[in-house]
Amino acid sequence: MDVALKPVKHSAQGPYLGFGLQPVRMCRHLLRCQTGAQVSLELLDDVAVHYPNGSVDVEQTKSATRKNPVSDWSIELWKTFSNWAEALAAGELIANKTRFTLYVTPQRTGEFVSALHAATTIEEVTAVLAYIKSKLARLREPRECDTYLNNFLNAPPEHQQTIISNFRFISDTDDPVAEIRELIAATVNPALWDDICAYGIGLAKERTDRRIRDKLAPILDGDRFKSDFRLFVQKTNTPALLTSFTTAPPPAELKAVVESRPAFIQQLELIGVENSEVVRAVSDYLRTSADKTTWAEAGLVFEESLSDWDEFLIARHGSIKGEVADLHGEKEANVRGRLLYRQCAKMEAALDGRSVPSHFVHGSFNDLANLLKLGWHPDYAALLGDTHHE
Repeated sequence: MDVALKPVKHSAQGPYLGFGLQPVRMCRHLLRCQTGAQVSLELLDDVAVHYPNGSVDVEQTKSATRKNPVSDWSIELWKTFSNWAEALAAGELIANKTRFTLYVTPQRTGEFVSALHAATTIEEVTAVLAYIKSKLARLREPRECDTYLNNFLNAPPEHQQTIISNFRFISDTDDPVAEIRELIAATVNPALWDDICAYGIGLAKERTDRRIRDKLAPILDGDRFKSDFRLFVQKTNTPALLTSFTTAPPPAELKAVVESRPAFIQQLELIGVENSEVVRAVSDYLRTSADKTTWAEAGLVFEESLSDWDEFLIARHGSIKGEVADLHGEKEANVRGRLLYRQCAKMEAALDGRSVPSHFVHGSFNDLANLLKLGWHPDYAALLGDTHHE
């Protein structure tokens, strides 16, 4: 029985390695922020950088794949400015400690947003506000943005001054991952760039999601993140080690595979393993399948090497099976099957002379069990009604 897999590399099609724009920007800020800074997601804004001195950079992110969110009368543009004004009024943001950024990708621009970006002095802010009001007065029909635009234009002048004079508009690339890629480009094999970027973005998202689940503020320490990311890059870029780019699949995906009862699950049912072992088998199987795809696409392993790997595991399975039969021949068949399975599950091995993650050996055995190239119960082939034998 085949199981539908989602390869990790480029698994979710899209411009940001399968992630939303906010986690990409969060990862970028975590890797580039100054010592002692923290980065939050959807706390003060879409993304925010919190500095040790108490100042913050709040950033609103916009994906412009369908329309221009910074056109002069865009509801998204003026909702952003309105929200910032309301945050200042509520004391959620501090006027002299906040900088405001609007990040848009792919590249877009507009007359108003460019003028707002360029205004820094009181005189320039006054001039750009007057210009926007004059353009608004000449409109014959109401606009969808009117509520938000008027909310900002009616905000206290000091709040308008604070926001505009500390406002940055960034829309200089169609690929927001490029900044992350540039950080590793000089020292990392190009074949690994996207995988390492995806790992960093995924790490930022997973840790933030975990904090939210634990009812903690969705904010991460930049120094710790950079240290962990650096260690991963060093490990991944080490020729003697094949590094997994996967994380444990979500519970819903694990449950779906268990309930579909592919052949390797049926094999485990025959020998009566614990439910926790079944869940681990599914997780390792999915991660291993994704790793094989990723490593092959990146040119880290050859297809022939994976075939040799399968043959090696089948041979080791046969040797362990013989040992179990010699030492425990008096035990029931399902007990011998569990002993065989668990010895294979804890086995360590190298692929092309390089170490592999612990889940990879276990997942590879379950992959072979799914193909019925090996089994755990002595009579697995007959019990599963298959005509193939070891």
